[in-house]
Amino acid sequence: MHRESSRMATLIADLLLLARADESGLRLRRDDVDLDDLVYAERDRIAAHHPNLRLEVHVAPTRVQGDPQHLQRVLRNLLDNAARHAGGRVAIDLHADNRHADLTVSDDGPGIPAADRERVFDRFVRLDNARSRDGGGTGLGLAIARDIVATHGGTLTIGESPSGGAALHIRLPLKADPVAV
Repeated sequence: MHRESSRMATLIADLLLLARADESGLRLRRDDVDLDDLVYAERDRIAAHHPNLRLEVHVAPTRVQGDPQHLQRVLRNLLDNAARHAGGRVAIDLHADNRHADLTVSDDGPGIPAADRERVFDRFVRLDNARSRDGGGTGLGLAIARDIVATHGGTLTIGESPSGGAALHIRLPLKADPVAV
């Protein structure tokens, strides 16, 4: 009963977030965010919930401007998906150049077919092997993640990891571009 009520609470929160975003756009705080700290916090959470999962983490100190709660939600969605579909390994890579932060979450699971890589960002889309309520999500996590990343001026794309699974790549600007007056 507790697991089902928790799942329903998450679903309602996701639907409310999407409704607010549709009505007036996502409202973001613009703080300096140590993205590496968020990665470490989510790594620790995933490790506690999936003790048999091998986590490989390569993180460089990276600071962006944005909303820390929304960015943590993106990381949580990507890592939860990776852990759910992984064969046994999830990798997190974070680095930055002079202009962008690049974050990749990859797994060694079945991957996402090239034909479905844009479709999975649509609301309520779940691929056939993730349709069960116990094994799959609601089909909202990637849609929410992409909306949040786009609102931060970034991109979220899907490719193939070196181990054959999915690789989800986020690119965010290190600093918000100044608004022309």
